[in-house]
Amino acid sequence: MPEALTMNMTTIRSGFFMVAAMGLIVAPAGAQSTGPTHSGFDPSAPMGGHVHEGEVGKKLMALESAFKCNCGCGLDVHTCQFQMQCGTSPVWSVRIRESLERGETVEAIEASFVADFGKAVFLAPPAEGFNLVGYLLPVFAILTAGMLIGVLTRGGMRREDLVPVENVSEDEAEKLREAMKKLDESESPDW
Repeated sequence: MPEALTMNMTTIRSGFFMVAAMGLIVAPAGAQSTGPTHSGFDPSAPMGGHVHEGEVGKKLMALESAFKCNCGCGLDVHTCQFQMQCGTSPVWSVRIRESLERGETVEAIEASFVADFGKAVFLAPPAEGFNLVGYLLPVFAILTAGMLIGVLTRGGMRREDLVPVENVSEDEAEKLREAMKKLDESESPDW
């Protein structure tokens, strides 16, 4: 009877672990996204028809990567267009491509987008005015923290605080030898 009980418990235990392992494998599959959930999602947004080759393609890619889509996803126009399928980014891409094909410069296209949407259209704010604080403050904070850590760690290590021992009496030397011997014995491996 105990053998049957042991075998039965082993079977139950292995079955439990199998179910748990399958749960770990299958559960992430159900948790995957079924599509974008941001406010600008448009299931009927056009896919494809986008050229990133040649000189116009390079400029188009640079501009799409510099502009932040305003559909609410927080991504650049290029990424939003091809991964989120929103309704805003394809329109912006067409506007940029047509402007480039007409011969407008990158700076002129950027200026037209800034005029329409403000400087918030850029993923990275321009390094001018108060925005410089955002670029320079982390560098100053890291340097200041490094200097502070250096000062604090070296604070108790001044050379004038260290006094060399010149004359050691025989009693002090014997105490030191005994202390070192006890330390060696307490730290020695016991194999």
